[in-house]
Amino acid sequence: MNLPGALPTLLLACCLICGQAQAFELSFPAPLRNNSHTYYAHLPGTQPDGLSFFEGFIRSLTVWMDASGNIRLSAIDEEREVCSDAGQGSTQNGVNTASFADDLCGDNSYFSGSTIAEALTQTSWNPSAIIESDIVFNGNRKRQFESLDHHFHHVAVHEIGHTLGLGHSAVRASIMVARLSQGRRDPVLSIDDLCALAMRYGSPEDCPILLGEGLSTSGLPTDAEFVGGATDDSGWTFRERFAPSDRITIYGTVVKDRTHAFRRGDLHVVASTEDGVLFARHADGNFHPLEDPENIPSAGELDVDLYAQDLVIMGTRHPDREPSVGPLIGTVYQLVGQTIYFYLAYSLKDRPGEYYYGSEPIRVSWPSG
Repeated sequence: MNLPGALPTLLLACCLICGQAQAFELSFPAPLRNNSHTYYAHLPGTQPDGLSFFEGFIRSLTVWMDASGNIRLSAIDEEREVCSDAGQGSTQNGVNTASFADDLCGDNSYFSGSTIAEALTQTSWNPSAIIESDIVFNGNRKRQFESLDHHFHHVAVHEIGHTLGLGHSAVRASIMVARLSQGRRDPVLSIDDLCALAMRYGSPEDCPILLGEGLSTSGLPTDAEFVGGATDDSGWTFRERFAPSDRITIYGTVVKDRTHAFRRGDLHVVASTEDGVLFARHADGNFHPLEDPENIPSAGELDVDLYAQDLVIMGTRHPDREPSVGPLIGTVYQLVGQTIYFYLAYSLKDRPGEYYYGSEPIRVSWPSG
């Protein structure tokens, strides 16, 4: 929205079946105002463990506060109006809420049909802060919340993550994954969740898979950050050494320089073998020899609406992502005894030839013996 004084809004859904996801996303560069939020949470009813839904909501807030230490979240057990008078689906009235409802302010499109959201979060923000967040839990699914262990807790933690400015994740271990499985165990924040939290409310150095210092090919300083790693257990752990039989996925996330928000550009991935042969990932998901290092092909478009954006660099097939990407050369068994180095970067359309990249690569090794 470009109207003077208007607050952009973002609708985020916690779904059983969703479209394309990211890993991790930051939807906009602004944090919570004063790093704090108070929710008016009117949530009548009881979970299977005997806790009221309100008590469960408080417990879910604590998950994020314990992980960060820099945010203050609280809730008041009081009913407040969720909807504004701006029309169907609008919640922008200056009050943070959490409630059960059969629709989002008259819009039931997300709570019915073949794609049913467990909950929706609508967030309003300006360039300096998140101003308001409203979480609406699907009242039509309340029986599931009352009968499935950990289900409300898991959905609540996920939706609170949205109110903090976090988007969806493709990392299956993540709380912020777009597809939640019913009856999952008591939720624990993954490395991916913790990195998103560090980028928004802590220090980049708090992310264990930070790819060194953000650099630019022009030598100009940048606050861009780059995160990534390889995993064979859905993102619970990231490591470097793998066996040829391991089914690995390599994730990378670009956190833009703050001055680059809302500008068009491209994502790039360059892979290097130990003997210096270079490959570039193309938009079709495959790696091809890089003939001109000063003109790196696009691996995908930079999303103008995201502050942090990911790319599944290489790995096993995701149900809602690009097809399985094969090894750089031959079969993975031909890479035994080698290490491949993956560098993550992005560029801007209005600065052709300049690249912003992480100083450290993602290292993936297939040791012999």
